[in-house]
Amino acid sequence: MREGINLLGSASPVMVSATALECWEDMKKSESVVITAHRSPDGDAVGAALGLHHHLKEMGIATSVVLPDRFPSFLDWIPGTDGICFYDENAEKATQLMHHADVIWCLDFNGLDRVGKMENDLRDSPAKKWVVDHHQLPDDFADRLLSDSSCGSTCELLVDLIVGWGQADALSDDAMACLYVGIMTDTGSFRFPSVTAHTHAVLAHFLSRGLDHARIHQNTFDEQSLNRVQLQGFAMSERLHLHNEFGLAVVGLGCNDLERFHYKSGDTEGLVNKVLGLAGVRVAIMAREAELGLIKLSLRSVGDFSVRDLAASEFDGGGHKNAAGGVVRGMTLLEFNDFVSKSLPKWFET
Repeated sequence: MREGINLLGSASPVMVSATALECWEDMKKSESVVITAHRSPDGDAVGAALGLHHHLKEMGIATSVVLPDRFPSFLDWIPGTDGICFYDENAEKATQLMHHADVIWCLDFNGLDRVGKMENDLRDSPAKKWVVDHHQLPDDFADRLLSDSSCGSTCELLVDLIVGWGQADALSDDAMACLYVGIMTDTGSFRFPSVTAHTHAVLAHFLSRGLDHARIHQNTFDEQSLNRVQLQGFAMSERLHLHNEFGLAVVGLGCNDLERFHYKSGDTEGLVNKVLGLAGVRVAIMAREAELGLIKLSLRSVGDFSVRDLAASEFDGGGHKNAAGGVVRGMTLLEFNDFVSKSLPKWFET
């Protein structure tokens, strides 16, 4: 079991160069605390940022949440989203908050380049950077670091930290709801190999304190727009390319496809997992044309095939062994599909 949490007893030290309680004491001395996460924030990033925000607020510590840009609309229901400062909408205010902060919590990212256009202002802030993240190979920018790539989500790591502070029973309903969203979404609704007995111990603790997990799942997954449903159906029926010999499938959506179905951020969320769920598929790639000459990729796999390594070597990306992301520049979708077809023997050579 990973060090850092024991819901039935004491917790081990969880941060480099400091125990959890030392971290807590240092933070209480801060006059200004900012919480941020990576660009294009997903459920784990939003859940972690707002979960920590709600918990610190409950414990008497005021915080500001600054995110590089907005998240998919299906996460709008999460408690506290109306108080977030988005850098791409109000860079002046976001920069002021970061530059006057004593501590900035950097959640769910392991390198400053992961915050997009906010990178320089975050880097230049004199605040201490405290990082909680579960991606491999963190860059050397953190003043304090809680990093465990074997963990399924940053939200689960935050629960470790809060337990280390001796505050597991002080988690509010709003904080638990946010943290649950992050754990649920980053583990594929608890089906990825990163889910452990520890994960379920965290969930059991939340449920024992009255968390309405069914409502959270419904709010997140069961309020889909008709355009989103039609877009994903179109993608699966008209834009799916199967490479049965290698157990790989690619689904690609171009700008015209997205425009046809009035695409909004988040409308392709979960599509790559649907592709991976096809019989015989063990590697899935979802390619979305963001603009002419730029394709964004989501990669998933089951078993031993590492999409993280594939993303890093071929697509300027990274992530986890079975879940990663990347980008392709200077190609059309047709050219990308040709590239995949020609590259498959190399990718799967033994």
